[in-house]
Amino acid sequence: MFIEVDELTKNYYVGNVKITALKEVSFTLEKGGFYVILGPSGSGKTTLMNMLGGIDTPDSGKVIVDGEDITLLDAKSLTNYRRKKLGFVFQFYNLVHSLTVYENVLSTKYLSENGLDPREVLETVGMWEHRDKFPFELSGGEQQRVAIARAVIKNPSLILCDEPTGALDFENAKKVLELLEYINKKYKATIIVATHNNAIARMSTKIMRLRSGELLEFMDNPLPIQAKEVSW
Repeated sequence: MFIEVDELTKNYYVGNVKITALKEVSFTLEKGGFYVILGPSGSGKTTLMNMLGGIDTPDSGKVIVDGEDITLLDAKSLTNYRRKKLGFVFQFYNLVHSLTVYENVLSTKYLSENGLDPREVLETVGMWEHRDKFPFELSGGEQQRVAIARAVIKNPSLILCDEPTGALDFENAKKVLELLEYINKKYKATIIVATHNNAIARMSTKIMRLRSGELLEFMDNPLPIQAKEVSW
């Protein structure tokens, strides 16, 4: 098993008020799959993604990735984990605006020992011809493709995508989903997408449905659709 989450619990405090972001969440995922964490705003999706990414630590429970319990790692080891094994794709791109497309992608290549060729990756996401442009010269969909390229170039075993289509119109959102689908197949990376969109969840082989920090359902989807079939 590639990912094992066991009884994961996380609480936050606002003054004296305790907010439970995750409550005893457990599931397992195999390597190389395309998975979706589904739920409305405030359901715990981002908190769970942060736990998988080693950005935040739980109050209790375990997160085991590729045989390593990352909840036991110190800060330096967590940094190495994120550098070597993870790619992140966020809703609002997080590109460096003073760098060109090529420079944005190249900036993460050497975080990994097994980085991919920048030209190959930019051609894969359809952005090679725009390599000398700056982010402000690109559409939202193009910026998200660059963000995906930046995540992929490290050749990570796990790519976490937190609402990657949330800021896009339907046509650009569909292109991003098709790209993630293609990357999942081409590079064999495990991809986890957090979304509120039920239509996107239909692409997943397993769907994790969260509400108020609890895992309501962890269900198989025996007939996942292709990205080109997604409609909402």
